[in-house]
Amino acid sequence: MESEIIAFVSEFTGVKAEKISPDTLINFDLGVDGDDGAELLEEFSARFGVDLSPISETYFGPEGISVGFLFLWPYYLYRRIKGYKPKGIAPLSVGHLVRSAESEKWASM
Repeated sequence: MESEIIAFVSEFTGVKAEKISPDTLINFDLGVDGDDGAELLEEFSARFGVDLSPISETYFGPEGISVGFLFLWPYYLYRRIKGYKPKGIAPLSVGHLVRSAESEKWASM
């Protein structure tokens, strides 16, 4: 199951499967956010038959770029390199998707 999920994430994100492990964070390491994150979960649910109704965490931020980002992008890049994790956004690992697919329901953290 793990290799199937890694292949799915690789296909969705365009990141080579060899660079993805169960510890890879889909939202923080691979940069999936906004509508793309919702689409990833929808496709994941359909492909692997996982019930997503128990999800209570927020894994993805809002879609789009603010006007301020145009001026502050070096600051945001620096924070990303240093591993900054936005408040209110829970990490979502490939391993979490694997556990959820194995049980066919959203796994609790």
